[in-house]
Amino acid sequence: MDRTIYARTGTSSYRHALVLVPALTVLVLGILWVTILLRLQVEKSAVMRDTRVAARTLADALETHTLKTVHDIDEIALLVKYGYERMPETFNLAAYRAYGLITADTALQVTIAGAGGRVIASTLPFSGTVDLRDREHFRVHLAPADIGLFISQPVLGRISRQWSVQGTRRIDRPEGGFGGVVIVSEDPAYLTDGFYNNAALGARGMIAVLSDRGFMLSRRAGNSPSRSGEALPSSYVNLGKTALADFSDPIDHVERVVASRHLEKYGLTVVAGLSVDEALDDYFRMRRVYVSMASTISMMLAALSTWITVLLFKLLKGKEELRRLSQTDRLTDLPNRGKIVDLLDEAIAAPDAVGKVAVIFVDLDNFKQFNDTYGHQCGDEILVMVAMRLQATVQTHAVVGRLGGDEFLIVRRAATPTGVVEQMVAELIAALQVPMNLRCGVEVVGASFGIGVLKAGEDSSELIRKADCAMYQAKNRDLANRIVSDTGRICAG
Repeated sequence: MDRTIYARTGTSSYRHALVLVPALTVLVLGILWVTILLRLQVEKSAVMRDTRVAARTLADALETHTLKTVHDIDEIALLVKYGYERMPETFNLAAYRAYGLITADTALQVTIAGAGGRVIASTLPFSGTVDLRDREHFRVHLAPADIGLFISQPVLGRISRQWSVQGTRRIDRPEGGFGGVVIVSEDPAYLTDGFYNNAALGARGMIAVLSDRGFMLSRRAGNSPSRSGEALPSSYVNLGKTALADFSDPIDHVERVVASRHLEKYGLTVVAGLSVDEALDDYFRMRRVYVSMASTISMMLAALSTWITVLLFKLLKGKEELRRLSQTDRLTDLPNRGKIVDLLDEAIAAPDAVGKVAVIFVDLDNFKQFNDTYGHQCGDEILVMVAMRLQATVQTHAVVGRLGGDEFLIVRRAATPTGVVEQMVAELIAALQVPMNLRCGVEVVGASFGIGVLKAGEDSSELIRKADCAMYQAKNRDLANRIVSDTGRICAG
């Protein structure tokens, strides 16, 4: 409700020009920058749209690559499983490899573990006893039900001595009992290294194959080596739930557009991500050109506008300072008597002002005694501190002005002012009760308050006089922190 009232002077045309010149400059610059920013936004949206399409395409291709790899593993496992189950005594794993039934580009190693967990045969040479009973990919098949192909977490092979993902299937005896496990070991890096292409994914792209059981089969970003076997960060877990997302990678802190595909049959999720910065590289170069051009034009227009505005400002500066001083109390920096009355007149002039405009008349208790005892400098400190607390309490809900001496006036507009204003007075009383810690030693200054609510036919002087009378009634009563409204009702503070 705090408004500035400008005096009508002969400088109106200068004042209008002072606003008009920057306004026109801002308008021209606004049109210029809005046009450029809209153009840039269109370009960026197009780039991001193409990036999302590319990410989906890469995710589809990675899905196909992963399915083919898993299918090859399962095909070998089934081939060995059925061959061994048919003739376990004469089964020759080396012959399968010799006839090209186990291809070297898909499997690092094929192993058969017997029912007791010991390795019976392997495509890699081994010596001694190799026991796999403690391996998860062996133990999981001990249950009677055949779970199909099981894909393990990457482990260090006991024969190959290499990190590998184990694709395993249960071997059944003729009577249906557990006969062992076929193990196909695959290099986890093949899942990503065999697919990653800088031309398609860029230098900061990312692909990953994730297990629904909470670990990473393989992940590659850019030219960094593939990673496998690590626990999934929480944000990676959610990738399987969204087909497309903007993703801030917690591993390398690169912002990417990622597309994912869930391979429900195998409990896997494949993810392909393209770096946002790389995708926007050409856009950033174009943006720098546009922004440089617009900045140069803006600086030229701003310099011209500033030069014109400074000339006008010099003409108005002196008059504006005089106007400010004429409306401001120099000691407290609050609106002075004339200003606060003008603001009250303006509030009263509103069509619905009756019953909604209220004033609070504030008079400090024993202020003359403070002046006589501690001196006028202390009195000035008290007035400044009281003004600050009044202003801090009402904030933007009301306007505080100094009428003169130790008298202040607060103007408040509200739909139901009586309760609102009384609450505000209670807050003012509480604010004044906080110790002031003034240099002159005064700690607390009391005050009396009078409330006046506008009635039909009243003007500002009558409303102030009514609040003043209410304040004197409060001051004359022997009550602590009294408040008296214009109706004569006493409100305890």
